[in-house]
Amino acid sequence: MDPYTTAPRSSRWRRGVYAAGLVIPFTASQLWALLVLLRLAPLDGLVGQALVLVLLGSVAAIWAGWRWTWRLGRDKDVQPAPKTRIPT
Repeated sequence: MDPYTTAPRSSRWRRGVYAAGLVIPFTASQLWALLVLLRLAPLDGLVGQALVLVLLGSVAAIWAGWRWTWRLGRDKDVQPAPKTRIPT
C-alpha cells in the first residue's frame, strides 16, 4: 500500500449511489416502454423506421446514464496529470 495516497472520499461513493438510484428506475422504465412498443406497434413502413430510431435513442440514453453513474462513483479523481516543467 502506498503511504502517499489519500484515502478515498466517502462523498464520491455516496454520489455514485445516488446517481445509480436515479439511473436504475429510468433504465427500467425505458426498457418497459420499448417492450410495449415492440409488442403493440406494427413494424412495417414508417412506424418500423421510427421504432429503430427510438431504439437507438434509448440505447444511447441508457449508456450515457450508466456512464455518468460510473464516473461519479469512481474513487479515482478525474483530473489531468500535472504538466512537467522543463528546467531553464
